[in-house]
Amino acid sequence: MSTIEVIEDGQQESEGVRSIKTFRKSKELEDLYRFINENGMRREALQALEFISARMNVPKKKRGRKSKSKKLQ
Repeated sequence: MSTIEVIEDGQQESEGVRSIKTFRKSKELEDLYRFINENGMRREALQALEFISARMNVPKKKRGRKSKSKKLQ
């Protein structure tokens, strides 16, 4: 299966975008939300999502040469 698929109206949509859309509507996600709500785990779930989000959004280190002016000082 390729990373880009043709949808019915002729437009192209990447597989990643389509999988995110279907994931948001999936039965498994609904069950997870229900489990969190029934067991009073909203605070723990929020902390877990914040931790994951922080780890995913860490800025990557820039690679490159240092400027000569910094080396001379």
